[in-house]
Amino acid sequence: MKPITIYNIHTHIFTIYHVPEKYLPFGLVRMFKQENWRKIIEKLLHFLAFFTKNDKFERILVFSHAAQDKTQERILLGMMGFYPPDTRYGLLTMDMDYMKAGRAEQDYLEQLDQMVDIKEKYWEQVIPFMAIDPRRPNLFELVKKYTDLGFGGFKLYPPLGYYPFDERLDEVYAFAEAEGLPVITHCSPGGIYWRGKITPDMLVHPKTGKTLTGRNNAEFARNFTHPANYEYVFEKFPKLKVCLAHFGGTEEWDKYLKNYWPREAVEQRLQGKKPDRYISWLSLILDMMKKHDTLYADISYTAHEERFLSVIKVLLNTPKLREKILYGSDCYMVLLDKSEKAFSINVRGYMGERDYRQMAETNPQAFLARNTTV
Repeated sequence: MKPITIYNIHTHIFTIYHVPEKYLPFGLVRMFKQENWRKIIEKLLHFLAFFTKNDKFERILVFSHAAQDKTQERILLGMMGFYPPDTRYGLLTMDMDYMKAGRAEQDYLEQLDQMVDIKEKYWEQVIPFMAIDPRRPNLFELVKKYTDLGFGGFKLYPPLGYYPFDERLDEVYAFAEAEGLPVITHCSPGGIYWRGKITPDMLVHPKTGKTLTGRNNAEFARNFTHPANYEYVFEKFPKLKVCLAHFGGTEEWDKYLKNYWPREAVEQRLQGKKPDRYISWLSLILDMMKKHDTLYADISYTAHEERFLSVIKVLLNTPKLREKILYGSDCYMVLLDKSEKAFSINVRGYMGERDYRQMAETNPQAFLARNTTV
């Protein structure tokens, strides 16, 4: 049997210089760029994270570690050290220019141009994904430009303050659908979120008309991120290849394992109907994956919780799902829990070579394949 060519479809290599100045409190973004301050703050954060068990401190630590590498290429080379030489990497850019957290030292367009240089140097190993934000002027012109320069897909991050069904994205979706270019989108309740003011008109869902809730911006961002929003995208673009990153996230996986279907939902499912209420985002995502031929999900970061590996194993051996699950680590965010190598070996060892090949080679190749004309 030939060796597996691993595709880590979900990684990040943006640096602290791409992060808006107000993303972290107390001027930490600026201070992390100074080595002496960074070391002092890291010791304090380790102390706080240990004694408070607050993962917010751990997340800040991740950015601190990233600050040690001043370029995207250095982060990439560090990640490459954990994998075989022929591994392929999906590099997901982040457009944080519109999240209302101030300016970054290097804005998104600079991040993209740096990625172009990386693509030229590591042509076979990397597949850059261009972040698309409907608020960015001349978005489609930029899409065409960077696709021509070798970008292999697009990245959505709705909790930064927009819905994935925003009509300003339609031109990009139509292009991606026609070309076979994939879209990877953040789909878990946590992560980076929009920092602007929540206005009264935002409290109504633009499609359902339902009143939206959220005690703060972090909670309200879940409304942007909810997997049900993609049903409106597929209504217009049924052949668009979409990957729901993180598969709903650890919080929703815990709900899936711990909660049972309400009796009325059981009756609806027995009748072949869509339940009125889902027990978790994961249960909804699984139904959506069975419904939509081009909907995928990746296991990035979620699989760092080893108690979920058995769930992934079962899903990989479920009809209509086996061809839809992708390997991804979420480097460098996975450093919150363990090293990149520990993550990858845990997943591979538990899945076994047959299922790991399906998830880390066969499925990503189909997801990334461009359309061809005869």
